[in-house]
Amino acid sequence: MIINPGELADVEQQVSAARYTQLGISTLPGAYDAAHLLMFHRKLFADVYDWAGTTRTVNIAKDGHPFCLAPNIDSELDALFAGLANDQYLLHLDRKAFVSRLAELYGDMNAIHPFREGNGRAQRAFLRQLAAGAGWTLWWDNLDRDANNGACHRYRHHFDPEEMAALLDPLILRRGNQV
Repeated sequence: MIINPGELADVEQQVSAARYTQLGISTLPGAYDAAHLLMFHRKLFADVYDWAGTTRTVNIAKDGHPFCLAPNIDSELDALFAGLANDQYLLHLDRKAFVSRLAELYGDMNAIHPFREGNGRAQRAFLRQLAAGAGWTLWWDNLDRDANNGACHRYRHHFDPEEMAALLDPLILRRGNQV
């Protein structure tokens, strides 16, 4: 058991980075629903946290601004992924519509923040695979971390996907193209 916070952060980063790379090479079967997102989290963090792949049971906030209340996480995830299913998992969308809908999905997933730790990495792995299935390549490696944090913060307060879409737009290419 690791009790040193610095050591835990190092181990978490190393393990999740290796798992994230693996998830980029092969797909994680699932229905692009809440259970599938939980599987991504479990795959990334099972070697670090015994609670990996389970939703949080405590309320959390960042910079004094709360995320979704813990008792509401399951119903919020169910509603989010029902919308994704109704949108046919973003298949057959033109680029503008795909970027816009992906921005909303990413912003909403982040606002729900279902896990105690590792939300961003689980979301990015999930959305990278979703994008690939819809015929797009999502190059998260080119994401500006500070711009991402700012866009996520503002999305949580205004639920306006425009800034998020502008952030994601240069990261998205039709499958087969390169950045």
